[in-house]
Amino acid sequence: MPEQWQKRIGVLSVCVLLCGCAIKPTDPDELAAYYQNNDPLEPMNRAVFSFNQVADEYVMAPVVRGYRNVVPSPVREGADNFFTNLKQPVYLVNSVLQGDFKAAGQVGGRFVVNTFLGFFGLYDTASELDMPIVKRDFGQTLAVWGVKDSGPYVMLPILGPSTVRDTIGMGVDAFADPVDWVLYEHDPWLAWGRAGANGFIALDHSRDLMDDMKKNSTDYYATMRSMYQQNRQKEINHVRGEAQETQAAYDFDFPDDEDE
Repeated sequence: MPEQWQKRIGVLSVCVLLCGCAIKPTDPDELAAYYQNNDPLEPMNRAVFSFNQVADEYVMAPVVRGYRNVVPSPVREGADNFFTNLKQPVYLVNSVLQGDFKAAGQVGGRFVVNTFLGFFGLYDTASELDMPIVKRDFGQTLAVWGVKDSGPYVMLPILGPSTVRDTIGMGVDAFADPVDWVLYEHDPWLAWGRAGANGFIALDHSRDLMDDMKKNSTDYYATMRSMYQQNRQKEINHVRGEAQETQAAYDFDFPDDEDE
């Protein structure tokens, strides 16, 4: 089996294992806590969260600060625009799978404009033309397809907060990303480098918000969990065309809000 398939199947295998953990407790008190926080895996999640905090304090935060000090803002913005543009094919596929052809047209339009008029995405020309930002992922697609239960809240190593449904969605998006397939065929390191760049840019965007949350939260873990769950539910409600029952205190999807 090709190495590419082995690694991608490995990602999906982890997702399946997480699904196996998504078992609701039978004890009444534990069941009440489950429904309140959707976090029956909290002891394990807090341990992973602690690991992430150590990695952030000693590795990621210093690197981001150095990046900001060394790289000028216009260059950082160009890198952000470029890698965001490369995500559009996945957003397009998910828009179609969700049956939202209006969103698919908007995603496709942004990709064409930014690729050809924005120097391969270095400039966000589409936003200057008031073209709405639309982001779709397979976790949302599963919700549209009727997978209403997100499964337990999961804190992933390095990647951060998620749910079982969203973790499966991330695995499918990574597996099916056509840009990754092209890069991997040329050189596997290009695909891995792109993944690292996406993660680093997301970390740069979230840096100030995360520092503010950590400084002002009595329980940083619980605050992040609430922030993620509320904002994710807002996104799911949006793609399913449902009324917004909750408003997130923070926008977890830092770089761009959808303007549909």
